[in-house]
Amino acid sequence: MVIKKKHAIALERLLKDEERDLPFTPLEEVDEATARELELMGLLRFASPVRLVPTYLGRELAYLLRELYALGPKPYAEEEEEVAGDLVVREAWGLRPPEAWEEGFRFLGSEVVAMLEAAERAGQVGPEGIEPLMARGLAARVWDRERKKEYVALTDQGRRALEIYRAADPGLEVDAELAQVIRALPLGPAESARLSTPAEKEHLLEAMRLIAYSVPQTEVFAFTALGQAVKRALTLGGYGEGDVLTEDILLALADYVDSGQATQAGLATLQALGYVGPAGELLPAGEWALEALRLFRDRPEGLPVAFDLTEEETSTLRAIQELWEKAKANPEERPTFERLRREMIDRREKEYKALLEKYGRKLEEMPEKFRLIAKRFQEAKDLARWYDENFDLRADLHGLEGFNLIRSQEDEKGKEVFALTSYGQMVLEDGAKEVSAPAVKAITTPRKRFAAPNLAWYQKAQAEGLAGSAEPTRRGYLYADLAEKVQRLPFLTRFEHLVFRAIPERGMTVPELVEALKKEAGSEARVLWALNKLEARRLVEVLPDGNIVETEAGVLLDKALAGVPVGAGFPTTPLLVRVLQALKEVGTLYVKERRVRILPRNLAEAQKRLRLSGEAFADALEMARALGYVGQNSLNEAGLALLEAVEAMNRPVAARYVEVSY
Repeated sequence: MVIKKKHAIALERLLKDEERDLPFTPLEEVDEATARELELMGLLRFASPVRLVPTYLGRELAYLLRELYALGPKPYAEEEEEVAGDLVVREAWGLRPPEAWEEGFRFLGSEVVAMLEAAERAGQVGPEGIEPLMARGLAARVWDRERKKEYVALTDQGRRALEIYRAADPGLEVDAELAQVIRALPLGPAESARLSTPAEKEHLLEAMRLIAYSVPQTEVFAFTALGQAVKRALTLGGYGEGDVLTEDILLALADYVDSGQATQAGLATLQALGYVGPAGELLPAGEWALEALRLFRDRPEGLPVAFDLTEEETSTLRAIQELWEKAKANPEERPTFERLRREMIDRREKEYKALLEKYGRKLEEMPEKFRLIAKRFQEAKDLARWYDENFDLRADLHGLEGFNLIRSQEDEKGKEVFALTSYGQMVLEDGAKEVSAPAVKAITTPRKRFAAPNLAWYQKAQAEGLAGSAEPTRRGYLYADLAEKVQRLPFLTRFEHLVFRAIPERGMTVPELVEALKKEAGSEARVLWALNKLEARRLVEVLPDGNIVETEAGVLLDKALAGVPVGAGFPTTPLLVRVLQALKEVGTLYVKERRVRILPRNLAEAQKRLRLSGEAFADALEMARALGYVGQNSLNEAGLALLEAVEAMNRPVAARYVEVSY
């Protein structure tokens, strides 16, 4: 949906004609391209080829705009003007009539919709959305007397605009000319300046929700989930004259695939467009056309999933791989915890010796993340102690297992060893040192229904090699794919738990979180690092306007952690969760009591299923009891809530990515 000057003027004209009891507005009174765009947005319909009538939603949007015009372009709210309940307005704006709008002004667009949706989810407007939404009269500065807090909230007009967008039924009609435009455009994310397409074509694409722009100033664009499927279908087929991809064509294709029958003319059309082969078989273009139909009809919201790996974690991953290589000649080299710890001490010693040789006495020129540890290295008398005080190998191992990159298991001698999964192999083959959640979100955000990544995420993706100048790189597709497919297990360090507890279910911004934790964290970077981890685990979501909200999994994990002390070292670990899952499998569920009873003799069966060493199983079980997830012989309500959070963390993603080979 996109409403610019010409669209607002057309909607007002349609409304005035209707109020004068005219049965329609002649097409000659409205620019044909504008009318076509409004039709595809679901705001106007053609009563005949030259007669225009507003739809119910088009009429509602025209009324909404008229209300904002009546309020005028200056602040209209006076101090202590009540909005609802304990809220009072302190600053609110109206809107100039559309004739006074600048040509480039977008009252509504994908970026405005994204800000409205983020504000609704968070219960407040985020930092990036304050100025644009207030300037449109869609948000106002309010004082909450109950919470004793000032913030910016959506106005009634802002909420109604969002309702209209959600209720609108956009069309899907691509002719041969527009298909050529779609084929030529980059997939995105890419800078909007790369768009050399005529404005009318861009409006058509946005009206059909095939492309979206970034918050807050449309600096970046990308094809949406539906747009990517349409683009792929048209890249492989859809060549011809006239309409090449429409809802009717897609429905005819679906009917043919389902029934195996079609009229001779209908089958000839599908074959001519390259969706069906000469023998009646479904071609790759047809497969993507059906995917486009699914996305068009179902409109899955999707979740912009993330992935996050630090340099310490990828270094540990490489060390595990190399120890397994050494173990081929010497079984004693297998990556047990102690052998891996010795390996990591040696690696860190070499790394910091090289850094000190490079910078000498000029430690102040060393990157901040290395500086303090390098100073401690200079003064260290015991390297093992220095390593343990500055690095946390166990946390890195839990983090890797939480993303299904390694697996803790028992070897034939009954020792705990760490094995790479197929996903871990992919990460090592890629060779990236670190990958951040915002960078991965730059690739996954367009999978939502009508959204693009914000500029900061896109720049991060470029810096980390996940995005090129016009579309994701091979690495970008890899980590987007991993973000979708890996089975996550929850893990929290003590500091991550502190950050997680500070985030309410809704109603906090990133700057507010940093400010709230500045004493405990010591630096903004540390808070953002923890936030990235929480988001990559699907426990929170950082919205494009700068708001933070908890996900469904985050709300469930909050419940599970309610009785866990703040200072607990690891409030939950992947190994602990695996033990809980095994206990649930061998136990008996008592629904009314919300607990699973486990007979003592079944503990051995649970350990056997997990293929864990006796020591690792016993340690995890003892931790589960200490943290309150397990009683003497039962898995209690907190433990069940933790397992429910695990299920929510791994909900399947509704839309898929273009398949590539890694």
